[in-house]
Amino acid sequence: MNGLMNALGFLTIIRIPGKYIQSKEKVADSLVYFPLIGLFIGATVSGFHFISNLAMPVFLSIILIIILQTIITGGAHIDGLCDMCDGTFSGRSDKKKILEIMGKSDIGVFGVLAIIFLLMLKISLIYYLWKIDPSNIIFFYMTILFMPAFGRWSMVYLIGRYNNAHAGGSLARIFTDKKNKKKGLYISSIYIFILFISGYIITGFFLSDKADTILANNSFLSLWPAANLLTMALSVIAIFFILLLFISWFFTRRIKGITGDIIGGTSEIMEVLFLFVNFIILKFLQI
Repeated sequence: MNGLMNALGFLTIIRIPGKYIQSKEKVADSLVYFPLIGLFIGATVSGFHFISNLAMPVFLSIILIIILQTIITGGAHIDGLCDMCDGTFSGRSDKKKILEIMGKSDIGVFGVLAIIFLLMLKISLIYYLWKIDPSNIIFFYMTILFMPAFGRWSMVYLIGRYNNAHAGGSLARIFTDKKNKKKGLYISSIYIFILFISGYIITGFFLSDKADTILANNSFLSLWPAANLLTMALSVIAIFFILLLFISWFFTRRIKGITGDIIGGTSEIMEVLFLFVNFIILKFLQI
């Protein structure tokens, strides 16, 4: 319980009671709960969209859920995205100089462009996910639910795989110096993938009246409609992971490690890529 509450306090602006606050040495144990906090964020924005969409246009309600998500997280990950892009695209090859640029409080042109492109892509992809097939809107809400979860899981992946690029102390070092950090990666990977796959299959039962259409369009998959949904879910996970491998390599190769900015910035990029992958899968298979 303490680990979950500390993860909530670390990843959101929600203040947790003092009795749950752990010592610096034990805070790292909250790493395994990061995807669950992502699900909490996803459930909050999904619920808000469902309610707001009853009274206002879809496009406006989508903009509002992006604002809500930013408020809940305190904009920390977007700030990390700015610093990460400023340092990576600065044209410098020296690790020390790149880290110095990332550590500056001001925002450069690449940071500004990163925010603009991020918001444009996120709003557009969510809108077109809604427009794919309004009768299957349950897939839309499931994608929004898991978007922050997979974004936080990418943070766990980076921490579990890479070392800290800073020689001195940093906030990220609380997690990157954890000896059994890979355990958190393995456990969180298992439960978030199981939840996502189960969500896809369970969602399919709500669309059971379309089973004949699914079989007709994808007869090569299986005689059981749920197999098609399982294939879709596994495809999303596989493509997302491949993209994460590339993104993590690209932003860590020059500094030979990670920073708090790279962890947060990568989570924002992976949220957009998660939306993109789901859009392609749903559009291609026409569920």
